[in-house]
Amino acid sequence: MTQLRIMYWKEIPVQIQAEDEFGQISKQLDHRFQEGVDAISMLDGSTGTDDYLMSWTWGEYQEVEGNAKNAAESVSNRYNTLFPKDFVRRIRDAQRSGNRNTNPGAIDHWMEEK
Repeated sequence: MTQLRIMYWKEIPVQIQAEDEFGQISKQLDHRFQEGVDAISMLDGSTGTDDYLMSWTWGEYQEVEGNAKNAAESVSNRYNTLFPKDFVRRIRDAQRSGNRNTNPGAIDHWMEEK
């Protein structure tokens, strides 16, 4: 079995990490996720502050089938493919309406809405 977890900046996923008996594999998500972090941090005033640095966190470990390399690639491909291209707009709109949930993983369900 492989242990897998996701790094988030607030609610935005940015990296997949998987570990098995042979070692640890990390996969960065597409650059658009980091660009999203940068855009949202400017929107909510987190740039250049401790809030920005303190907002990076790992999600809980999950047990997944397969080896670490395949698991990390599979999950990163899922995020890169299924995560909405307009996620920055959605977060911005939620921020403006007062409905934003900044908890890690809070917007992962958006992949299922397609």
